Amino acid sequence: MSLILFVGGGTLGHIVPAIAIARALQERCPDTSAHFVCSPRGEAEFLKKESLPYTIIDSPRLSWDFPWKFFFAHRQSMALLRSLKPKVVFSKGGYVSVPVCFAAKKLGIPIILHESDAVMGRANQLIAKMATHVCLGFPIKNIIADCRLQKDISAICNLQYLFTGNPLRPEITQGSRDEGLRITGFSGTRPILLVMGGSQGAQVINEWVANHLPELTQKYDVIHLTGVGKSTTRNQQPGTCSPEPGTRNYLPLPFAYTEFPHLYACTTIAISRAGAGSIAELLGNGIPTILIPISGLAHDHQLKNALSLQERKVALLVTQNDMDKDLMNVVSQLMKNSEEYQLMKDRIRKMQGGDSTGQIVDIISKTLVGKHGA
Repeated sequence: MSLILFVGGGTLGHIVPAIAIARALQERCPDTSAHFVCSPRGEAEFLKKESLPYTIIDSPRLSWDFPWKFFFAHRQSMALLRSLKPKVVFSKGGYVSVPVCFAAKKLGIPIILHESDAVMGRANQLIAKMATHVCLGFPIKNIIADCRLQKDISAICNLQYLFTGNPLRPEITQGSRDEGLRITGFSGTRPILLVMGGSQGAQVINEWVANHLPELTQKYDVIHLTGVGKSTTRNQQPGTCSPEPGTRNYLPLPFAYTEFPHLYACTTIAISRAGAGSIAELLGNGIPTILIPISGLAHDHQLKNALSLQERKVALLVTQNDMDKDLMNVVSQLMKNSEEYQLMKDRIRKMQGGDSTGQIVDIISKTLVGKHGA
């Protein structure tokens, strides 16, 4: 039995694609098993629901106590790898990946990295130098255009970089529109707007919805994923996501799990943050989307994700600063312009030709064969 160690953490965006790969790998190669390493930030609950074994490692970000904490995280990683003896480490990034990959490199275990975003963060820049393969969620020109990576172009040329796209769980694109309408209680006779702020919600988007709710529900049925503990208005108590009076065309949900595929299946248009995981699921379901990237994140990766898709005309971009001024008009214009809406759906469909999960499983399988051959 060959064990593959999957590591990544900080958000569900690091864990969910890795689960898709683990499931597909076990289906193709029944003699493989998976173990996950995640951060203490909540991914473990998702892994529990998926009945997957995991270990939590608390790896620090850069701070005054980084050396001390990193020493313990690295020591824990070494002990884990020596105990589990994985044949391959598959890294989805995040700070928890760094001590695990350092330990894998020291023990001679092949590392395969997947970068979801249009720009690499510091953790993945470090791991890329240790990896045998680097799989990319966006075309390589977007990745190497980042000024922080220019000095590493020579290293990039010596690695096996492959544009695979971002893997999806198969069920996420297999939802039923009828089931989505049953869950929401909507009739299906009006356009359905899905508003989501990523796995942790987005208070600023929630407040925008609250401020524009009468106008929105006049034209659309609205599914609003608020995030656990996030409120829908400035004065509302966290967790009390009830619709305002007279808004029977509005469904607020703190989180969706098994319902997600069906919600996607009945959605006409979406407003979303620009995390790679959310983007992959929305595009995988052929949903024209308006992206509101979080500003100020390291390397501005959400903005660069959104710009990359805007350039290819498969999504629209509204900055957080321009939401109040522009967002309602952008939504209205896209829904009024049926020709542009259909063109966007056609462009999205053309983007979905490759099997991202299958390509990555191929790489892991070939690495395993090479490992056994050695």
